[in-house]
Amino acid sequence: MRLFELLTLGSRGSSGSADYDLRVTEHYGVDMIDVDMVMASLENAVGSTGGFCCGRSFVVGHQRLSGLGYCFSASLPPLLSTAASEALNIMDEEPERFVRLRANSKAIHAGLKKAFEGTKFYVQGDDLSPMQLVQYDDLKEVAEAKLDALVDDMFSHDILLTRARYLDRDEAFPVVPSVRVMTSSELTEEELIHALAMLEKTAHSLCA
Repeated sequence: MRLFELLTLGSRGSSGSADYDLRVTEHYGVDMIDVDMVMASLENAVGSTGGFCCGRSFVVGHQRLSGLGYCFSASLPPLLSTAASEALNIMDEEPERFVRLRANSKAIHAGLKKAFEGTKFYVQGDDLSPMQLVQYDDLKEVAEAKLDALVDDMFSHDILLTRARYLDRDEAFPVVPSVRVMTSSELTEEELIHALAMLEKTAHSLCA
């Protein structure tokens, strides 16, 4: 079994501890011994770039022998390595960040559902995920235009959202146009309320 933690590193788990490498397995009740390899991205909660992999001894042994040539050409620059290391230290030292992040994730998920009532906008995503996907129920061309307008209007109110962009011809499955809404442990209740209020206002305006 291979486990890819693209968004879950630093955000998911049942214990609220800083055991960030066990969070997904804890959440789904999977014994870590059953996982051959864990791959994780350092580009989201960690705020760096690249990633890492770890796992059973026979897997790591194979990587060590077969990947030697990549250890230097594909390694992180010292600045980004230091930033990633410090972010992991912060996770260890401030486990309360995980509690705040889960609370904010639940709040933004519920708030988006309420904000989009009566519109063609809708939200996809688990209520514990720090990333929610906002989509629009219409033809792809119409959805693209509405989502772009949503991003532009929110930016004019100093709220930064981003469209999920893909190379459609290279995707194995059809991609539904969407806007990524990310939250963090640093967002205050006032900031969340303000952002949701602006999203509700803009969504209803675009669907009028």
